[in-house]
Amino acid sequence: MHLPSPTYTFSIPSLHDGTRLDCRLYLPPDLQSSSSSSAAAVCGAVVAHPYAPLGGCYDDPVVGFVGGEVLRAGCVVGTFNFRGAGGSDGRTSWTARPELADYVSFYAFLLLYLHFVRGRLLARGGDDSGSSTVDVDAEVPGLRIILGGYSYGSMIASHLPRLDAMADLVRDGSPETPIHEIYQIAEKLSLCLTPTPSPAYRPATREELRHAADRIAGAAVSYLLVSPLLPPINLFLTLFSRLSPPPADQLRAHETLAIFGDQDMFTAASRLGAWSAELAHGPGSRFRAVAVAGAGHFWREEGVESRARESIRDWLRQMS
Repeated sequence: MHLPSPTYTFSIPSLHDGTRLDCRLYLPPDLQSSSSSSAAAVCGAVVAHPYAPLGGCYDDPVVGFVGGEVLRAGCVVGTFNFRGAGGSDGRTSWTARPELADYVSFYAFLLLYLHFVRGRLLARGGDDSGSSTVDVDAEVPGLRIILGGYSYGSMIASHLPRLDAMADLVRDGSPETPIHEIYQIAEKLSLCLTPTPSPAYRPATREELRHAADRIAGAAVSYLLVSPLLPPINLFLTLFSRLSPPPADQLRAHETLAIFGDQDMFTAASRLGAWSAELAHGPGSRFRAVAVAGAGHFWREEGVESRARESIRDWLRQMS
């Protein structure tokens, strides 16, 4: 399946400079059911699009089939337009630093949305109102998030900050800042899962921000990279921020799937193979790569999309 019509469309501010970013959220059918009460499978995934000046946006067909497979597995799927893409404000930068902050903004949003949804699912059937400070039982499985992207989107995804840095962004939020607005949007959208009326707007308290930060700090993180771009193309990102660890460290430490074609026009198969082997054979590595024979960078060749889909399904089953 490809992604269906989105459940929600909205915008959030970029943490870089407040630029408004187009966003979409897709909910799996089980989560939309009013009878759903299990919080054990609260999983989310971000799928970022290719380079905007070459036509990349969240309507890209590869984003559609990758996101569709993850949605079919029961995850909430989120897509967004980087600045300068689709209806998002701004323009594409030369450094990718603002675009990395754009991704961080949506990463924070989805973490917060999953946190609120999990609390509301746990509260169903009880006396709790489903507020953002619901006391979550430590025995209940937590959150899982897949950080994904295609082409340029995969390059940005591989340079994201560590989860503890993301939690600190939320913890240090204050009114009139982008992260505070992102928090409010995530909470408001989560209320659509409950029949109760939406409360009047009010700033989040320091205690609520701390509580959310503590919860999202325990999320399980995975990476899904489709047609990844390799150095020297992505070298300009490496000095973005002290918050961003070396990409290889993140990809080894977390469950990671990289899918690429052996006919990729941007990177030779030999280079992609050597890169994959180096990451896969590191100590304790959780990195896995799949090279699809006959596939190019755009996944238009006959039969290659179905093989990519199968690889994604196998990877998701292995993690479940």
